[in-house]
Amino acid sequence: MFYTHRINLNQITSPITFAEILSGVRISNIEEMQFRLRNFIIRNRQELEDEEALEEEEHNSNSNHNFMKEKDINFRLYPFYINWKKLEANENDYYHTFIHFGFFGASIYSLLKEKFPNLAVKNIIYILSTFLSDYLLNKNNKDEPYQKIINEFFEKIPNLDDLFQLIKNKIIMMKEVPIILIILKIYEINFLLQKKKKEIEKVLKSEYLLGNYLSDNEYNDIFKNHFKGKIIRIFTKIVEDNGKEFGLAKTKKQLNNHIKYVYGKYIKNK
Repeated sequence: MFYTHRINLNQITSPITFAEILSGVRISNIEEMQFRLRNFIIRNRQELEDEEALEEEEHNSNSNHNFMKEKDINFRLYPFYINWKKLEANENDYYHTFIHFGFFGASIYSLLKEKFPNLAVKNIIYILSTFLSDYLLNKNNKDEPYQKIINEFFEKIPNLDDLFQLIKNKIIMMKEVPIILIILKIYEINFLLQKKKKEIEKVLKSEYLLGNYLSDNEYNDIFKNHFKGKIIRIFTKIVEDNGKEFGLAKTKKQLNNHIKYVYGKYIKNK
């Protein structure tokens, strides 16, 4: 059981004021002042975007009771690793990933940042998608350098059984759904390649539950905001090279049809 608790990260990462930038500092030239002013503007713009993201997440959660609010999740009991020290210090986008993608997003970021140094809140879904095309589905994926990266990736990401339990028990937030969907897709493709029927079925059950928690419009919004454009182009190419069961659903209806198709092809009729 998760007990109510909210970690007040705003107290830890409170935005610096313009007065603090100038206080006690001797500005030797106009270039230095412009540099400090630019950094001040960038930081405060990010803080504003984070506040807007929190407001949007709260609004979405309020309208769909299948998803928890941040304040209702006890971060001490969260089952997946999160580097709280770096998150609280907002090192390398840890805090911003937490704001935009919740506990699960912060966990994925914490687990993979060292392995994928270019990982950032703005490209995390893209980086995860390119793992499929660049490594898992690469024609050289049996070579030792590729196998090493693939094995390390699956050793690091959250365990599928534990993730299924979070989804089943609805210990998830709406803003976590995009990252959860892409991780489930990675698991699904990996098990399709390995022809592991039992694991494929676990992924399909997870996708089915998660899809059922969402309305058609909510799924459409998630796709539009996180997968439209370069992400879906990656999957379009993947489908062309490997088959339609490797695709990413654009709608909730497509997701359900995809689940039925994969289940029929790999599990029911085998």
